[in-house]
Amino acid sequence: MPASFRPTLWHVTIATLALGACGDDTLGPAKPADPMATAASIQALDASFSSPTFQSFTYAATYSPAAAGALAPLRTVLRAAQPTLVSRRALSPEESRLAAASLAAALVPSGAVSASVLPPSVLGVTYEWNGTTYADLGRAGAPPTGVRFILYALDGGGVPITAQEIGYADLIDESSGSTDALHLLVVGTTTGSPITYLDYRVSVTAGATSGSAAVVGFITDGTHRLDFNVALTATASRITVDIRFDVNADDAHVRLRITLSAPDQNTLRLAIDFRLQFGTEVVTVRGTTTLDATTGNASGTVTVGVNGGIYATITETNDSRTYTGGGGQELTADDLTALSAILDAVGTTLERFDELFAPAGSAGV
Repeated sequence: MPASFRPTLWHVTIATLALGACGDDTLGPAKPADPMATAASIQALDASFSSPTFQSFTYAATYSPAAAGALAPLRTVLRAAQPTLVSRRALSPEESRLAAASLAAALVPSGAVSASVLPPSVLGVTYEWNGTTYADLGRAGAPPTGVRFILYALDGGGVPITAQEIGYADLIDESSGSTDALHLLVVGTTTGSPITYLDYRVSVTAGATSGSAAVVGFITDGTHRLDFNVALTATASRITVDIRFDVNADDAHVRLRITLSAPDQNTLRLAIDFRLQFGTEVVTVRGTTTLDATTGNASGTVTVGVNGGIYATITETNDSRTYTGGGGQELTADDLTALSAILDAVGTTLERFDELFAPAGSAGV
């Protein structure tokens, strides 16, 4: 049975940023006009993901019956490096081999996609929580080409409360030809009329030597709407993930581009290019981290920029990390708070991508 806690890419990426490499900023030192306001704006971006219905959906998603797919090792390789990226301890030889093997598997797709995402035996099934797991208890209502999960309020331990239904999630198989596709709808039913909190489509196409995936749709907490568009490509030499989040009502825009590669069998490389815009203020995070899969050691430098200038540079060699203001400018306590929020934003963007892919994760990533 799936565990109630599922590790997220948020933990992986926060530490990863401390291991990245410099960008190509050409201007002098720069800071946000109001570092604390920037930090607050970043935190507000996550509001769309805060509804109880979405939280319940992320739990139910771990029970998705989607079939295994060709690009699944991508999630594994990021998590394989988690010990060194989070606690900054060296990976053990076994952990290093797992990271290298997972990336190698992700870079070499296993073949064409399946004819469908959902097994025929589960189509039209509604899953309810029976106190221990999600099960088919004979309830009607599921789409004929998909499955339905009844959503519940979660207790303090994150477990569904059977007596408190709050909505449902439909997973609809829209596969066609050489593309596997899953349409997901998350609907809340505690108000006078149902509210669609999440509506998006995941599609995956994989061949003998390459693969691609897309995640397109929107999410809302009932007040704030965030539109997202994610593209993933995998070849024999690299994997690239391009994530775009837009809260158009607030003129807030996020773009995160990540490239994973393996220069040789003992080296893993992760390049990050992050752009965050609030109105006229543009914040960037750029870098590349290199992990030695033999020793587990990682090193690199990340540059945080504001409107083209350098805000701060963070350098790490194994367990040693230093922060330096752009052009030698002093970093105040407010600056460190803003920098922490900026790095968290990169991690949260990846975490949300992970959560959105989870129900079809076995069909894609």
